[in-house]
Amino acid sequence: MAEIFAEGFTQWLSYFSKDKNIIANAFAHMFILEQFYVAIASGEIVGVAACTDGRTFSVRLNTKELRKHLGFFKGSIAGIFLKKEFEAPYKNFPPNTGSIEFVGTAPKFRGQGVASQIIQHIIENTPYIDYVIDEVADTNIPAMRLYEKLGFEEYKRKPMPEKIAKKNGINNLLSLKYVKK
Repeated sequence: MAEIFAEGFTQWLSYFSKDKNIIANAFAHMFILEQFYVAIASGEIVGVAACTDGRTFSVRLNTKELRKHLGFFKGSIAGIFLKKEFEAPYKNFPPNTGSIEFVGTAPKFRGQGVASQIIQHIIENTPYIDYVIDEVADTNIPAMRLYEKLGFEEYKRKPMPEKIAKKNGINNLLSLKYVKK
């Protein structure tokens, strides 16, 4: 799971390390397994996604673990800033809504429907009426195509500050919503 996370999110975490193995090791501790769905092929995890009720978290960061792998300074910064990002409670989260989070597929399985199957499984097997996916990078075209194909529609757009947009190439973070028919 951590390797898939690192592969999919290293772009966001490059300040802490450009090495995907370091990112994977630093964040391996954070997954709250009860919230995650995985796809397995030949005994290997090939895709992941979390689904929460918007009140519980899918990850919990441990600053000591982050420091162990990222060093004291960067680990401390990750513990402060990413905790705010990853563990921020939703404000006014709608009832009967599931939050789909941390969707990722192992590189050699991309384009084979892994993420589609996980998300469809979540939609078919959880009690929610609506589903949201928050903060998808507008430059993540494969993810946007996947979510649109599954019936998700954009409902909110958050512009990135210009300085950050120039650095990471992401102009907007999009929030998407799916309503069961």
